[in-house]
Amino acid sequence: MSTAIVSAAVCTDTDTGSYFELASRAGRQALAAAEVAPERVGLVINAGVFRDSNIAEPAVAALIQKRLSVGLEYATGRVPAFSFDLLNGGTGVVHALMAAHCFTGLGDVEYALIVAGDTHPSTERGREDFPYAAGGAAILLHATESAGGFGRIYTSETPVSGPTAWADLDNAGTDGRNALTVRSGVGDPLALAEQALRACLDGEGLDPGEFATGAAVLLAPAPLPGFRERVAYRVGLPSSAVAGIDPFVGDPYSASPVHAYLSAAGQGMLDEARAVVFLAADENSAAALVYRPQALITADTMSQVNVK
Repeated sequence: MSTAIVSAAVCTDTDTGSYFELASRAGRQALAAAEVAPERVGLVINAGVFRDSNIAEPAVAALIQKRLSVGLEYATGRVPAFSFDLLNGGTGVVHALMAAHCFTGLGDVEYALIVAGDTHPSTERGREDFPYAAGGAAILLHATESAGGFGRIYTSETPVSGPTAWADLDNAGTDGRNALTVRSGVGDPLALAEQALRACLDGEGLDPGEFATGAAVLLAPAPLPGFRERVAYRVGLPSSAVAGIDPFVGDPYSASPVHAYLSAAGQGMLDEARAVVFLAADENSAAALVYRPQALITADTMSQVNVK
């Protein structure tokens, strides 16, 4: 058993600044696109970092699970479901893909839904002190034997002195639920991305020629202007094989990998791809993970097919 991506969606609706609502809308869109009922989902993972009112408990994943009506009742014949937060900054979705694959790949869960995105805790949009674009995103995974699934995850990190985002409760006083300070410019996402990506390409046996022919595609986030072109140049890949994010979107932060995936799909880059490299990076860390939409054909599998 392995894992396949069956749908993905993003929501940047301007009528709300609530991450809970934006992520839930994206989740509903992903389920509807795949024609999968919520009761078939066995796992919900939230990778979004900044949320309404700085809520810490209960887990945001549980709140979104409730909004999506996933596994709210345990009864005979119903799929048992659970949810949890997996917070790792801008690389959370990539780590969540690996975590979900551990369940779907073993056949323990038929469908897993990952949600991500961020908003200022005040839910006010367009704040100058918040560098990320408010929005939600979702990606739906399915247990299957027809896909190659995911490889291992490759990461790089840099020590950063002190937090890069925090709520200063002492100065906020009674307005702590709306308080947030984000410190930027403390690390080099491009260098971290290059390090993780080089390790991934070497470890997974991918060479530039596969990207040149369209057999492999790189999904690059956009924490810096020109990130897509610059990361392609650094690792020797054609920029035409790298899908980025529309600059008008801004920086979706934790939702960036989903935006890049949909961008690649919209351009037809995934139609013939045998390897899709998810890359995510922020000022603290980077992560790369290969997804293979098609099952790998080996001598053993060919002999099994011939026997059948």
